[in-house]
Amino acid sequence: MLRTRVGATRGVAAGLVVVLTGALAACTSDPVDPARAGTVAVGVDLPFVSLNGATAAGRAPGSVLVRGLVQFGFTTLAADGTVEQDASFGTVEKVADDPLTVRYTIAPTARWSDGVAVTPADLLLEWAARSGQLDEVVPELDADGAPAGDLDDVVAFGATSAALAHASAVPAVDGATLTVVYDTPVADWQVALDVNLPAHVVGRLALDPAAPRFPAQEPTADVTAQAEAPAPGASGTAASDATPAPGAAPDATTTSAPEATSTPGATAAPVPAQDAERWAAAVVTAVQQQDRAALVPLSRVWRGAGRAGAVAADPTLTTTTGPYVLERVDDGGVEAVRNEAYAGERPAAFDRVRLRTDLDPLAQVAAVGSDELDVAAPLSTADVLAAAVDADDVTVVTGGDAVLQLVVQEAAGGAFDPAAHASAADPAAAAAELRRAFLAGVPREQAVNDVVAPLWEGAEVSDVVAAQVGAEAPAAPQSGDADAEDADAGDAQAGDGRAPATTDAAPERVTVRVLANTADPVRAGVVDALVEAGRRAGFDVEPVEATDPAGTLRTRPEDWDVAVVPVVQEDLPVAALAARWRTGGATNVTGHADAALDATLDALVAQRDPAVVPAQVAEVSAALVASGAVLPLVRTPVVTLTAERSADEDPGLPVLDPVPALTPGAADLTWWWRWTRR
Repeated sequence: MLRTRVGATRGVAAGLVVVLTGALAACTSDPVDPARAGTVAVGVDLPFVSLNGATAAGRAPGSVLVRGLVQFGFTTLAADGTVEQDASFGTVEKVADDPLTVRYTIAPTARWSDGVAVTPADLLLEWAARSGQLDEVVPELDADGAPAGDLDDVVAFGATSAALAHASAVPAVDGATLTVVYDTPVADWQVALDVNLPAHVVGRLALDPAAPRFPAQEPTADVTAQAEAPAPGASGTAASDATPAPGAAPDATTTSAPEATSTPGATAAPVPAQDAERWAAAVVTAVQQQDRAALVPLSRVWRGAGRAGAVAADPTLTTTTGPYVLERVDDGGVEAVRNEAYAGERPAAFDRVRLRTDLDPLAQVAAVGSDELDVAAPLSTADVLAAAVDADDVTVVTGGDAVLQLVVQEAAGGAFDPAAHASAADPAAAAAELRRAFLAGVPREQAVNDVVAPLWEGAEVSDVVAAQVGAEAPAAPQSGDADAEDADAGDAQAGDGRAPATTDAAPERVTVRVLANTADPVRAGVVDALVEAGRRAGFDVEPVEATDPAGTLRTRPEDWDVAVVPVVQEDLPVAALAARWRTGGATNVTGHADAALDATLDALVAQRDPAVVPAQVAEVSAALVASGAVLPLVRTPVVTLTAERSADEDPGLPVLDPVPALTPGAADLTWWWRWTRR
């Protein structure tokens, strides 16, 4: 962590007027608005897209960030992949192994922001949407990962979960409990199901003849921003060419927030208990009886109810369960206020949180220094970091996000495809030997020292293969007993730019085409290091020119041999790992095929005991590295700024401890907002 503090006069009132009213800046002699101490303003470049966490739009980094502030549930997923339960919301417990049976018990303190109690109807609606059991069609997905085509007259939630797809029976409801029975075990059972959209709101909009047809109008600019698409010179956060989770949008371009604006202060009015019970009960009946006439409108409303444009237009759609609730959504960001109905263990510490997305990275730095913002998480670049260190009264925290990995294309006729070594006695072994030879020369230490360390002094070589953000794990133990296999794996893990030993698989110089989003200077720097190290090691490394690196990664395997990609965290970590590396997996972009690994992955995805999962993940990771399928490099750098203040010197302004580094590659950012809760 870097910390600077220089006593200097700051334009307090100017920043306050911009944050709280959006008006022109006032002069620095104006008094501080008394309400300012209860308001925190945060600057990011991650637009909010949807409150529906089960959709591609809801998994966009900006949506994950907003949901972490306003939506609580049974569990949260920490940066290191561990699962934490919130007892004040309820409990999730495995009550049987064969078949795997999971019981959800809702606590009396779990409430929606309109005062309505959370009930099993909310979970049953989510099972209906995520299990895929009630969908009449499997929708085609558009470029943003959203269901496409005319779906108004069919049951099509279009958001099947890789975990809940194995829970085919309608869950049983008994009082405050809901019980899910799986046909086959799933390792992600702790996080497979949680509350998302309120059943009583979706039910009314879908089934009440007096309610307007929803959505009444399409949002102006409501498209998925699944991952980062940095401007030239911007360092990566989440990855535009990261491997997506099953059913998620693999990539889209970051967009501005919707132009539609909700009325200031227009949070959802309290709902009469009788009406809420009636519409929630209607949802339960529709699901249990598989009533097509009701499920068609329910699925239509569910698909669109969380979108930013819809939320901006209808305050009832801001109904959430966390300590804050959205009050405003506009083209500059979102604003949340204290949820007076919240009765859980983590109440709001502030009256209001304003999340701004209308400032470029350098402007965010300046805004923290002038008290226009209290916290900012701009893209991490050399210019941004230098400006932040030079700013007055600003604490600078740097850290790491998603792991950059080098993945190897093993199909499509490239250099590492066994088909390219047909004349060898064992083409598969020859291709594997060449992969390991190339990866042994990858300059991981150079990438750390020359590319990432200037932005994050704590950077180090990473050995993490499975998706995980913001924390390192011990190097995975090597699998297998052969000394030669261990040596090969060790060479691949410890690549330092030295030429590999000469092998029969590489008697001549081999051309290796490397794909990367070079608009990100970190990835561009890694590519430069690969080119030079490859030359020394006997490989001609050539960058691939692609206008859409993410699209090329997924759809044109014949165009690249290796790719530099950040691997972001997924909401179903085990299922995502299997989909990425199993033979023919939904997100297997490298063509990696290994029957022995498939068996290991099958055992992993069926693991009922969460305590055993890390060791099995380590086994999978070791096998992948040993085979030359992937090589972890280093975490992408991130930076977060906090205004330094004291109650005596800065009366009327919020005084914060340094805020931890924001990691946009996380699947759940509830943990990051802890500083806004008591």
